Amino acid sequence: MSLKDLNIDKSKKLPQFDLPVDFIGENNISSELLNFYGSFPCKIEACIFAYISEGTIKATINLWDYSIAAGSLIIIIPGSFIQVHEMSPDVKISFVGFSSSFLASVKFRKLMSSILMSSFRNPVIQLPPDIGSIYADAISTISRAFQQNGESFSHHIIMSIMDLFIDSITVSIRKRIPDDKKNHSTREHDILSEFLQLAFENYRVEHRISFYANEVKLTLSHFCNVISHAVSMTPQEIITHLIIMDAKNQLKGTHNAVSKIAASLGFTTPTTFNRYFRTYTGMTPQMYRNSK
Repeated sequence: MSLKDLNIDKSKKLPQFDLPVDFIGENNISSELLNFYGSFPCKIEACIFAYISEGTIKATINLWDYSIAAGSLIIIIPGSFIQVHEMSPDVKISFVGFSSSFLASVKFRKLMSSILMSSFRNPVIQLPPDIGSIYADAISTISRAFQQNGESFSHHIIMSIMDLFIDSITVSIRKRIPDDKKNHSTREHDILSEFLQLAFENYRVEHRISFYANEVKLTLSHFCNVISHAVSMTPQEIITHLIIMDAKNQLKGTHNAVSKIAASLGFTTPTTFNRYFRTYTGMTPQMYRNSK
């Protein structure tokens, strides 16, 4: 079994938001296929562990831009936004992915709790060549097994594959923590992590920055200063960025009416949403939907 055997648009080959089966392993995803993710920010509901064996990619993952080189491991946790801006023609990626329904069945967020925010904040790990080759070999072996016998992959086998990647990535992330913490205090790091988690869980229904300050038990001014110092973005800029990415995702990725999209993002009227979207993008939602 391979991607071409699954119920995915044959002109696109890759699933846009989620996976149609519990697990997929695939080798040598090319730049041609990755172009699918270049049109707008795609909100990914699956969990993806991808390894770049050749080439380079420039992409936005969640709130930040990355230049990703060969030898990098990319961690896409469910709920992440990704948009590919540029890639070299020789890019080659292999990946393993787990669907949202499978993740829900194994309580994924609890399994990843110790590194979830680190994976969100720093989803790209540049690996030493010897470690990178291990990931490349592991994904290649698992992908070949999936392509030959994917139908027979039991829940237990898929869970074992997930455990393997979570455990190995946990080690890699913890090796980076000392360097990360040199940039800001432990308390600042904790506040940022708590805010980012709250933001991703609540940006559709809560746009007020005072809500997030109250949740982390800080005054509004102190909260804004901490976040701005930690990531060089204000809390309001982060919430706005999430709303706009989600709006673009829905406008290009669904046929939902603009009024329905507005309501899903916490706007009381389509007019308010139209004004908000135009302020930050320079065009109305309908203009963006119709653009190429």
